Amino acid sequence: MSSIFDSLKWEGNSRIMLDAVMKEIPPFFRGGVQRSIADWLKKNNLSVVTEDDVFRAVRDIAPRGLAENRIIPGLEKLRTTPHSN
Repeated sequence: MSSIFDSLKWEGNSRIMLDAVMKEIPPFFRGGVQRSIADWLKKNNLSVVTEDDVFRAVRDIAPRGLAENRIIPGLEKLRTTPHSN
C-alpha cells in the first residue's frame, strides 16, 4: 500500500484487518479503494489507527450491504480489542 499507510501507527490487529479487506477487493478496484481509505484517514486526522477506526472506515466507505453482510463479519473474527463507544 502507499506510504501514508506505512507512516501510521497501527494498534491491535488494525493493519491485519485492513489487509484482509484489501484482499477481498478485486485487483482492478484496489487502487481506488486504497485512495478512498487514505482520504478517509486524512479527513479524520488519524496518525494512530485502531481496530475501531477500521470498522468506521469500512462502514463509511463500503456499500452498506457489502459492509454489513460480508466485510464486518470477517473483521469481527480478527478483532483483538473490545468495542469502544
